[in-house]
Amino acid sequence: MSTKFVCILTFLTIFLLASFSTQANNVFKIGDDVTIEEQQKVNNVVVIGGQITVSGLVENNVVAVGGSIVLTSKALVRGNVVCIGGVIARGSDAQVFGKMKEINSSNISTFINSFFRGEPEGWSALFNIISLYFQGLIFILAMLTAFILPRPLTAIKQSIQKSKMKSFFWGLVATLMITPFFILLVISIAGIYLIPLAFTALLMTFILGYIAAAALLGDIILAKIVRGHKKPLIIETILGLILLLVIGWIPFIGWLIKAFAVTSGFGGVLLVVFNRRHRQATL
Repeated sequence: MSTKFVCILTFLTIFLLASFSTQANNVFKIGDDVTIEEQQKVNNVVVIGGQITVSGLVENNVVAVGGSIVLTSKALVRGNVVCIGGVIARGSDAQVFGKMKEINSSNISTFINSFFRGEPEGWSALFNIISLYFQGLIFILAMLTAFILPRPLTAIKQSIQKSKMKSFFWGLVATLMITPFFILLVISIAGIYLIPLAFTALLMTFILGYIAAAALLGDIILAKIVRGHKKPLIIETILGLILLLVIGWIPFIGWLIKAFAVTSGFGGVLLVVFNRRHRQATL
C-alpha cells in the first residue's frame, strides 16, 4: 500500500469526521485546541490533547481529556463541564447549568476517597473515568484485532453486511436470553464457577461484534468516497468507531443507532460461529 494512498485515506477520514461533526453540530478534535466564539452555538465539545476555550453557547457538555477548559465571561454551558488531566478556568460571569468536574493529579485522591465513602460525586467521577478508559480500550482492541485477526473480523463484517436484519434479530434474541442464562448458572452448583468465564466470553463477543459493525460502517462510508482501491481494514475500523462515537452524542437517536450496531454485531458473531459449525458438521 503506497504512502500516497495512506495519506489520502487519512485526509478523507479527518475531513469526513469534521463534516459529520458539523452536521450534528458537535465539535470533536484530537491534538488541537478548540475555541467556541461568542456568537457560536454547538451541542457538544470534546477535545483530546488540547485546550477548549468557550465564549459562546454549548447546549450540552464540554469535555477535555489531557487539556484544560477556559470559560470566558460570555460562556454559556447548559450541560456539564468535565476536565480530565487539566484545569477549569471560569470567568466571573460564565454560566454553567450542569456540574463542573475537574479530575487531575491534585484531586484524584479526593474523588477516590469520596467513592469509598459512597458519596455521589465520587461515583460520578469514577463512572466518567471508567467510561473514558473503556472507550480507549475499545480503540486499542480494534487496532489489535484489525492487525492480528483480520480474517475473523472481516468474516463478521461480511456476515452483518449480507444479513443485516438476520444479524440484528439473532443478536436481539441472544441479548434477551442473557439474563435467564445467568440465572440458570446461579441456581446450579457447577454453573456458579462458570459465571466469570461466561461473562468474559460474552463481553468479548459484544466488543468484537461492535468493532465489526464499526468496520462495516467505515467500509460503507469509504466506498462512497474512494472507489477502485482496496480499503485497509484498520482505516475502516477506526473511522467507523469515531463515527459511532460522534453519533452517540445525538440525543435518543444516537443511542438507538449505537444499540442497533451492538446488537447487529453480536448477532453477526453468532452467525459466523453457527455457520462455521454447520459447515464442519456437514463435512
